[in-house]
Amino acid sequence: MSTKTSSMQFVSKTESSLAYGPRLSGIYQKIVLALWLLITIASLISMTLSIYSLNLWDRIPAAESPRYFPEMTPDNVQFLADWQSTVLQAGFSLSGYAFIFTVARFIGGLSLFLVGILLVRRYNDRLMAMMMATLLSIFAAAGIWNNPLFVWAVSRAPWMNYPVQVLGWLLWWGVIVIYTFPDGKFTPRWTIWLAALLVPLTFLSSFGVDTFLNPDTWPGPFYLLPNILFIGSALFAVIYRYVRTPDPAQKQALRWYTIGVSLLIGVYFVNLFITDVYYFLAGHALFEGNAATLKYILLNEPIWFACETFFAVGLALSVFRDKLLED
Repeated sequence: MSTKTSSMQFVSKTESSLAYGPRLSGIYQKIVLALWLLITIASLISMTLSIYSLNLWDRIPAAESPRYFPEMTPDNVQFLADWQSTVLQAGFSLSGYAFIFTVARFIGGLSLFLVGILLVRRYNDRLMAMMMATLLSIFAAAGIWNNPLFVWAVSRAPWMNYPVQVLGWLLWWGVIVIYTFPDGKFTPRWTIWLAALLVPLTFLSSFGVDTFLNPDTWPGPFYLLPNILFIGSALFAVIYRYVRTPDPAQKQALRWYTIGVSLLIGVYFVNLFITDVYYFLAGHALFEGNAATLKYILLNEPIWFACETFFAVGLALSVFRDKLLED
């Protein structure tokens, strides 16, 4: 009787450990920590350069902007002058307008970095925690998924071109993390085939490989297929996992993470419809003219970064309060 009980306890403990993903130890733990640190440093540099560059773009009068952006053409300067005129007519000062977005971008990025660091501090022996922490760093550098900040880092530091291409590719890998978090298992099982398709397609897109297999070369609306298929399936996967989780305690632990990531993906698709899908269907932009575009940006960017912060807080609640990653 005692031997049978001991055996059952061992099996139960093993299954519980596996339920929260592979454990890391020794050299593997050090390698994963080193990769997280490398990607996080690159992401922090990219985010800092991007926010600084955008602050200059928003704050410096157009006539002076070529001093800071030498690649600007006369047409670029005129475009910026017209845009800044719209901002001033709306009642903002250039510095005040720049301050609003600088703060929003900084708060959104900082919240993601902080939660990632806390994950590494407590759970650096769990592969899925380290993958999520790495993804949070990349999210912070990217900012808005529909219009990532990466290009602005390159405008200040051309040597960042290759690192941000890598970060752009790894941003797509976030879909795989969502497929598998927190237990390391693809849920639903068929998402493993989408992951196998995602890796090469997004590599071609992120590095601008000149081939017909690159989604960026596909005619409309087919170039939108990766966004709809991969990110849409990530939304389905996270909701599916929550709904199909039978254990009440685990379901409670998943709740705030599920709400946070679902809200963020939902806002992503709203933006995708407003910018890309609407343009393809109607043949023109939904917001035409600087005044309408300004209203959209003033609404969209603060909402996005607020949702980004909410996602970070929701993940923190699930992991640290509700013990999502505990055995």
